[in-house]
Amino acid sequence: MTPGEFREKILPQGRRLYALAWRFLNSREEAEDAVQEVMMKLWEERAALERRDNLAAWCTTVTRNCCIDILRRKKRVMFEEMDTIMGAPESTTDPVAASDNTEAAQMISVIVSRMKEPYRSALILRDMEGYSYEETAEAMNTSVSALRTALSRARKAVREEMKKIYDHGI
Repeated sequence: MTPGEFREKILPQGRRLYALAWRFLNSREEAEDAVQEVMMKLWEERAALERRDNLAAWCTTVTRNCCIDILRRKKRVMFEEMDTIMGAPESTTDPVAASDNTEAAQMISVIVSRMKEPYRSALILRDMEGYSYEETAEAMNTSVSALRTALSRARKAVREEMKKIYDHGI
């Protein structure tokens, strides 16, 4: 892959990869560092990129793996900037409902960030980032049926945790 092709095909993925990294790392600075590391890895293996059928899926896989490596190195999960992870609540005229939506989104983010792999990746890629089942399975290097099982279990875990919080308090 030539430098021009890299600029044309890989660099435009940066914004999407940043959003994905931010979901994993919960930190703007770490997400930026992760994307920079991913771009360097992709540049180093640019000759092999031409053999990839789906460059976007490969970029997602490399980013996901990089984020997991960062989390493993840190051996702790970052919970900074949790109020911005899920974005602004849906527009509403009821400030109490808006507050409840934001609070629920924050709790879900915390629950997801504490999950083990592959559940965390499945929820982030499929439910938060909106990837298709096929794209998510490819990024996670698994089958769609295994992904569906992981998602089912992860969603159940989130429901159970939310029920505990709302029934018994934090």
